[in-house]
Amino acid sequence: MAKVQLEGVGKVYPGDVEAVIDFNLEVEDGEFVVLVGPSGCGKSTTLRMIAGLEEITTGTIIIGDREVNIVPPKDRDIAMVFQNYALYPHMNVYDNMAFGLKLRKFPKLEIEQRIQETAKMLDLQDLLRRKPRQLSGGQRQRVAVGRAIVRQPAAFLFDEPLSNLDAKLRVQMRFEIKRLHGQLKSTMLYVTHDQIEAMTMGDRIVVMNDGLIQQVSDPITLYDRPQNKFVAGFIGMPPMNFLSGQIQSHGNELSFATEEGRVSLTIPTASISEQLSRYQNQNLTLGVRPEDLQVTATDSSGIIGQIDVIEPTGAEVLLYVADTGSQETIVCRVDSHQKCQVGDTVTLTVPLSKPDQVDAGKLRMHFFDDQTGLRIN
Repeated sequence: MAKVQLEGVGKVYPGDVEAVIDFNLEVEDGEFVVLVGPSGCGKSTTLRMIAGLEEITTGTIIIGDREVNIVPPKDRDIAMVFQNYALYPHMNVYDNMAFGLKLRKFPKLEIEQRIQETAKMLDLQDLLRRKPRQLSGGQRQRVAVGRAIVRQPAAFLFDEPLSNLDAKLRVQMRFEIKRLHGQLKSTMLYVTHDQIEAMTMGDRIVVMNDGLIQQVSDPITLYDRPQNKFVAGFIGMPPMNFLSGQIQSHGNELSFATEEGRVSLTIPTASISEQLSRYQNQNLTLGVRPEDLQVTATDSSGIIGQIDVIEPTGAEVLLYVADTGSQETIVCRVDSHQKCQVGDTVTLTVPLSKPDQVDAGKLRMHFFDDQTGLRIN
């Protein structure tokens, strides 16, 4: 196990294409860190630079107490699990798991011991003599993870390892990898484009976009206090709803109103910060998560719209409401027992805060600067 540090790391491809820009991150010994972002954001490139599969253009990578910028991949003491499993088709499970150890001239007895311990951990005991073609997708991925575990590396790198699995297997493998982390106490860096995977697995999450780190934090902080509009819209499913408008002053009170005056929301006095007060009569964006909206009888004090689509998800239902003023679609998450039908006209309101949450940091409304995209505290 080891700490992994990236200091000012960048990657520029021919044609001045910047894939990763000034990447700074310190992963503690034994920490599980997830890199998440849309396709092309630079997350896999970053992982491959740590592994030594991509040369870095700028910066420094340190694994443990050793700089590894020019160290070959095989000497970095890391193990990588790929999206496509990368198993040798002519070898059985045992030989696939033993291959790396044999190359490093480990004694046969130690190889046997490591493989048997790992096979038991991953429930692979009965599959050791099978070839990869005789395994399911989930079993192949467990073999790929097992091949990494037997090496007992300083750090594990996972590059979208669950992308080829069906939904049920993805959930199962998420649990397995998280459980393994708890058992091994190893340093793990995990890349995914699936923010549900990121939220459920990571001790900390690194949100990336266009080669840049947008925010690094624990899952709950990312969800409750997104640093900017991109993070707010990317973390959470369905994503946060956004409305454009202005902060208006009414004596000692502030309110948010959309440009057309369709929506006007009073901001609790206890939640008004000095920073927010500076935005009076300026354009900004209000963000509200689907679960923080309530459906009420038609009333002029909320967002009036017509239900276009209803998506039952089991315990909850997603309502896609077309705002009658702007025709923008607002998503609302409600209890499955709430009676709604396509075509119904409803009003969506924003409760000012949850019963036990009245401070600005936990307000159900989020405000973002239109120029910078940053969240206004």
